[in-house]
Amino acid sequence: MKAELEQLIALQNADTNIRRLQAEIEAIPRRRAEIEKEFDQRAFEIRELERQRDEARTERVRLETEAQEQKERAERAERNLMSSKKQEEYTAAIRETDAARKHISQLETQILEKMETFEQAANKLKEREPEMARLSAELQERIKEFEEQTRTQQEQLEVNRKERERLIATLPKNMSTLYNRISARIRDGIAVAEARNGSCTACFMSLRPQVMAEIRRGDDVIICDNCNRILYWVPKEAAQKESPATAVPNAVA
Repeated sequence: MKAELEQLIALQNADTNIRRLQAEIEAIPRRRAEIEKEFDQRAFEIRELERQRDEARTERVRLETEAQEQKERAERAERNLMSSKKQEEYTAAIRETDAARKHISQLETQILEKMETFEQAANKLKEREPEMARLSAELQERIKEFEEQTRTQQEQLEVNRKERERLIATLPKNMSTLYNRISARIRDGIAVAEARNGSCTACFMSLRPQVMAEIRRGDDVIICDNCNRILYWVPKEAAQKESPATAVPNAVA
């Protein structure tokens, strides 16, 4: 029975690791977005300069297109002026020509302003190219570390899944059935809990001295009367040597 308890503990460790790794892997998109958001925050001023530069370029193209349309309008008005035979046509052509030329003058002023905005932003961006290169290198390094960590997590998950399959296959049918039933019923999936200092470490309820004695012997599977988990006991000298990475975590029912 002690060997079977050890297998159950190992199975619980594997399941706990699987749940932890699955949660970490599911959080990958959020964690990557956080890294990229941090980079964007640090590069805010540079992004703003890029926005100003691109906006000025787009607006300049629009203004130049509008200015060309107004020049064509002025040319048509001048042709109408030359061919007008009536006073009303002559007056209308003059007004349209003057309006088009005035509009062109306004557009040319705005074009110059956009050109100036573009050049200023472009010059500032050029000055900050080393800073941007450093930030980009830092981002790429962070992403690389993140992807390596993700690969490691995927590999660890596969290892734990194979270990779980092995343990389930080697456990007696009644033991694996009991474990799966308890694990499925309990919210956190912790089916095996340590009995320590006279209490169940999962639900913190005190255990009768007789029950603690039976758990210490390890001859039978003992179930907690309160939370219905399988209980086991770790001798003090073994607990001191046990690695935190292999210990079954405490749980709250």
